[in-house]
Amino acid sequence: MATLLIVDDDAAIRGILYDLFFDRFECHTASMAEEAFQYLEVEHYDAIISDIAMPGITGVELLKRVQLRDENTPVILISGKGSEQDPQLLIDLGAFAYVTKPFSLDEIEQVVERAVGRKQQAT
Repeated sequence: MATLLIVDDDAAIRGILYDLFFDRFECHTASMAEEAFQYLEVEHYDAIISDIAMPGITGVELLKRVQLRDENTPVILISGKGSEQDPQLLIDLGAFAYVTKPFSLDEIEQVVERAVGRKQQAT
């Protein structure tokens, strides 16, 4: 079973994403990047979904660290519409995709399916 790490400081978003994917993927959730790093020490993921704006280490920094560890791990960054992040810059940094909140469940589902498919082809 493919593995998915969901990182978001908003418990409701984590819960929605977990509920959407738990029947197809082994899902782990983290409320902050520091917690995600603990998971990354012991597990390799087929895809990671991370909020950009979190207390402490941001999703962009998480992306950079994941890229250093395994550049084939797709990282999907999500953020509120008010984000000042440049989507193309995030893609240039190595993000698999950038999805703005509020997102549709179909949209995030399709992005995750593509990301997991890419990871499995690369390994």
